[in-house]
Amino acid sequence: MTDSQIVCALSGVSADADDYADTDDYDGAHKALPEGWTKIVVTTRQGNAAWEAVQEVKEITAAQLLSQVPEEARENVAPAVMLQIEAQFAALEARREYARTTVDTQTLYIAPPERVEGLVEEIEGLCTTLGIDPAMILGVEDEDPEDDDDEAEGDGDGDGDDAPAADGDEDGEAAE
Repeated sequence: MTDSQIVCALSGVSADADDYADTDDYDGAHKALPEGWTKIVVTTRQGNAAWEAVQEVKEITAAQLLSQVPEEARENVAPAVMLQIEAQFAALEARREYARTTVDTQTLYIAPPERVEGLVEEIEGLCTTLGIDPAMILGVEDEDPEDDDDEAEGDGDGDGDDAPAADGDEDGEAAE
């Protein structure tokens, strides 16, 4: 893979020769993915309008053929008419472009966050929208929740000052 094939979908920056400098010893399916880059594959399956059109033509053809048969004989003739129509369209329906559904896949890349100013915020926003843990892409571990506790600093009474609690115990509650 050449470096011009990997472009960050969020920033537009391309992988350069330095990104590939130490990839010779990589192995596995993602050998061409430079360190720090993220590969996102989006796959969508949806109904195929061409298949739906063929089904509509088959229905119209069946209705036309059965309209030419006397009403009292239609019930007996209908299975043979449907078999004939299925046979006429079998080769067409076997072609890939007339499959019942289509699958579309798009591959996107995200550059290492330190490569572009503001990319961390973009990645965090994308992850929030998609419900993905940003740490997976940003390569950072979640901080210990105890480190973010407001009571970790100060006097421990949670009131934001560093003064000892007055007239009470260490939790700041008044003594009885």
